[in-house]
Amino acid sequence: MSFRSKTTGALLLLAAVIAVGGAAFLARGSHPRDPEPDLSTQAVERHDITLTVEASGTIEPVNLVEVKSKASGMIVRLPVSVGSKVEAGDLLVQIDARDVRNQYDQSQAARQAAQVKVIVSGAQKARADSLFAEGIITAGEHEAALLDFASAEAALTAARTNLDIAKVRLEDATVRAPSAGTVLSLSVAEGQVISSATSSASGGTTLLTMADLNSIRMRALAAEADVGNVSPGQTATVTVDAFPSRTFEGTVEKVEPQAVVQQSVTNFPVLVSLTNDGGLLLPGMNGQVSLVVDRKKGVLAIPVDAVRNQREALVIAASLGLDPDAVRASLDSQKAASRAKKAAASTDTLAAADATGATSDSLKAQGGKHKHGKKGTKDVASGSDDGSSGGESSGGGSNRSQVVFVKSATGIEPRRVKLGLSDFDFSQVKSGVEEGEQVVLLGVVQAQATRIKQQAKAREKAAGNVPGGLGSSSGSSKKGGGG
Repeated sequence: MSFRSKTTGALLLLAAVIAVGGAAFLARGSHPRDPEPDLSTQAVERHDITLTVEASGTIEPVNLVEVKSKASGMIVRLPVSVGSKVEAGDLLVQIDARDVRNQYDQSQAARQAAQVKVIVSGAQKARADSLFAEGIITAGEHEAALLDFASAEAALTAARTNLDIAKVRLEDATVRAPSAGTVLSLSVAEGQVISSATSSASGGTTLLTMADLNSIRMRALAAEADVGNVSPGQTATVTVDAFPSRTFEGTVEKVEPQAVVQQSVTNFPVLVSLTNDGGLLLPGMNGQVSLVVDRKKGVLAIPVDAVRNQREALVIAASLGLDPDAVRASLDSQKAASRAKKAAASTDTLAAADATGATSDSLKAQGGKHKHGKKGTKDVASGSDDGSSGGESSGGGSNRSQVVFVKSATGIEPRRVKLGLSDFDFSQVKSGVEEGEQVVLLGVVQAQATRIKQQAKAREKAAGNVPGGLGSSSGSSKKGGGG
């Protein structure tokens, strides 16, 4: 064998060894062994759970008054400014009253003349009555005296009416505060000519706006999904941007029936009455309102992060090292046991009612299928234990069936739990776990599983781009063999 043949054989053997070694290395790098998940747990403990509805809103006065004048003319006196606090009856605006005062004086003089005319006509009527009785004057003359007296009385009534109108117009020239409050805005200035609110087609000139800032409220926009939990009389806590570290207590006054749609989002205005003794809250301030819908104190609770529905629990099971099929079988077994327990409890209730003679035949027929509650009935065989939320809102529905994973000395096991009131941190648990048991926080597990999958994909992608891999080694050996 020549030296060239020996060299070629050695090169082929070396290429084969490199190809086999590279393939084994890539196989090990592409399929690494998944590390054990880091399980964070938390004990089942008792907590205070408060369900709230959050909404943003704006401070506004309860009674905002626009002050206008019934009189027209030039403003000759304006003793108030923006921010002035006034009492009921205080002078706000004085309008030039020379014209209306002249009209008042004329009306007063006309009334006095009418009064004298009535006196004189009354005396003439009395003499005419006497003379007519004696036959001295004719019937026509007597009737003329009666008509003159009646006309005098009518003129007196008209004069009195004109005087009252002139008096009102004179009073209208002086604009006074209708109630106690604070001047919020001022639209006129001294020397400006204004139009009457009663005679002008435009509605007259608005002089100023005022409101009692001791009576104030927040107009908040509650989401359509939350407004069903809001009702008048509920306690509310308000914070404003001007005083972020201070809270103000209030009460829900009412929920307005007309929805407000902003950017295709439907909200409903909720009015929250507030106390503003210190005068800190001012109209236009923005803030947040927190409405207390329900509150439970010292109830057994589990973290929200530990709760999943059945579908999500089956997906997470693999990340916990559990067989999804075994988890499904265990959950189904727990559901069947729960239904059997409910059916047995319903049967015992009906038997006790029969023993006391308080159960009718129709109630017996119904009781075989339904469990009686405080309001209406609830189907025992219904799907309320199927791992869904049971039609309740995520914020605080009662008897919601969900799944948790409990870590014990023997391992991790799935549990079906019945939940009650929930907030952002904890959910009330009514059955399924005991106080002190450790539940797995699944958010960490999900994040770790996602990270492992992303790393695996990155390694697979990188392995296909490694030079000198299995494909390139085979090509090199074929080329060398052909030489």
